[in-house]
Amino acid sequence: MGDFAEITTCKEVWPANSYDVAANETWLEDMARQGWFLTGSTGWSACFEKGEPKDCRYRMEPMPRKEKKPDPERIETYAALGWDYVTIRGDSFHIWRCDDPAAPELDTDPVVQAEGWRYIRRRMGRSFLGSLVLLAVLAGLLLWGNSVDRTPLLDAITLRAPGEGLLYLLLFLSSAVLEVLEWRTMRRLFRRLRTGIPLERPAPYRAQRWMGRIIFAMMVCLIVIWTFGRFFSWDEGRDIYKHSDTVRSDVVYVDLRELEGAEDTEFWGCRTKIHELCPRMYETRHLSLGPWRGTSRDVEAGVETTYYRMLTQGLARQLAKELVQTRPGSLGISPHGAMEPVPSEALDGFWWVRADTETQYVVARLGREVLFLEYDGSTDLRTADGYLASLLEK
Repeated sequence: MGDFAEITTCKEVWPANSYDVAANETWLEDMARQGWFLTGSTGWSACFEKGEPKDCRYRMEPMPRKEKKPDPERIETYAALGWDYVTIRGDSFHIWRCDDPAAPELDTDPVVQAEGWRYIRRRMGRSFLGSLVLLAVLAGLLLWGNSVDRTPLLDAITLRAPGEGLLYLLLFLSSAVLEVLEWRTMRRLFRRLRTGIPLERPAPYRAQRWMGRIIFAMMVCLIVIWTFGRFFSWDEGRDIYKHSDTVRSDVVYVDLRELEGAEDTEFWGCRTKIHELCPRMYETRHLSLGPWRGTSRDVEAGVETTYYRMLTQGLARQLAKELVQTRPGSLGISPHGAMEPVPSEALDGFWWVRADTETQYVVARLGREVLFLEYDGSTDLRTADGYLASLLEK
């Protein structure tokens, strides 16, 4: 492994508000005092090269039009004044550096400097309005999708990776806040220069640095979730499924020994998942087995229990509402018709339906806990509300 002292290049996330040029310039100058000098810019990152720590000045000059680099005459003229061209940031700024403290500023008249910002201000205004329209369209599509989708909450907690929805919300809010901050910064900057007041340096930048890091980290987390999260969203029984006849004591499931007096049972499968809207979720399959017939045994009864402990009672009511609807068959889901409410003094909500195959489906809710059952057996589950309530009262 190499020695950290030998590292000569690094990348750092830019401050979030790129239009607060005084804060960005101050940050670059502080990096130079630590021996890190800007060499390039790629997206959210600034590229640095290690050197001898020293004081220097950085200036971000708004681009009058889209161009990859200033013309050679301007580079030569600025170099004669002591300013070296460094790099371009996005499609908005040229960045210059000066190591000579006696060299004159590139812009000495704020009013004239404001004229250089006029083009980028107009372009930013169009971008700002476009971004707000895009955010509004995305929000509208999300609301429309939830209104069209019959089971948005159920899909969110079962199909999406943990944290995915929360990250989407945080990124949406962060993007909206950043757009407003940049527009506000641009208005203040342009107004200040037009009244003849020069920019004040040094300027605070640490809050913007943290905001840039947080947004960048959320984007990385979303990429990881998109790539890997869906494959590991359910835990296939780790630390839950102990033996063929035993699961962890806090797992909520329908036990056929208690429901119908089965004598010989085993678990065919067990898995769990956590979600920000459903902190605890279990799915178990319990079987009642008949006598041995050579090397095989008949399955006399079976029940698949899905247990949800929602974050709030309101979410539990919404989940129960979605579960009792008619559900078409799909991967891992057997089709069933709409469930009928069954009176129960022990539960806050109790629904039942029997499919053509004699399979019974039940939804039971107590407080913020919900059970969904798929049962093949002889017991009429409409009479089992007391037992189901006892499971949810644990």
